[in-house]
Amino acid sequence: MSIDEASLELIQECVQRKSPVFFSASEVNIVFQTYIMVIKNRSIVLANTVPPEHITGVAQSQQYFLKIHSVRFVSDRITTDGVHILFPLEGLRLIEDSRSAKRFMFDASERVVMEVVNPIDQETVLRKAILDMSTTGLSIRTPMQSKLYTPGQRFEKMKIIMDGKVYNEVDGHVVYQQTFLNQKGKSYCQVGFKFDNVP
Repeated sequence: MSIDEASLELIQECVQRKSPVFFSASEVNIVFQTYIMVIKNRSIVLANTVPPEHITGVAQSQQYFLKIHSVRFVSDRITTDGVHILFPLEGLRLIEDSRSAKRFMFDASERVVMEVVNPIDQETVLRKAILDMSTTGLSIRTPMQSKLYTPGQRFEKMKIIMDGKVYNEVDGHVVYQQTFLNQKGKSYCQVGFKFDNVP
């Protein structure tokens, strides 16, 4: 097995918590939100949330990616049992790991949002659901990609609100935006921010 024990523990924790993870393929420009069902026969068994129109692109891909919290794995192949996606543990490689800044995931029921004034018009108040957050940054969910979230765009005085109360206020800038399909097949955009002046 190519991955370390800490990574294996992270995967097992996702199985227990049914935490959302993100599956993607090199020939498809959409990311698929899913969850890990079980680890079985030296494979990570993923719920198959890939819609029929993207199956050909996934099948023709050269690399496959699995993002679990702040860790990203890559494999040169996947298989299937006819229902689920099987991500083999053999040959699975760790390509990104920012666990030094522990990341917390949120769902809609937790009412964690970011509120900020649009830096373009300096007037419109934007209020977006936070998908995850760490001491170094956060990501939000928005309906679609937008020039407003072009990488490098700065946002000042981003209020992080939990259950109606302001938890923190930070400045930051966009580092990425990507389209993803949630587990019900609905399309959203995830926008990642990095905080300025992180202690």
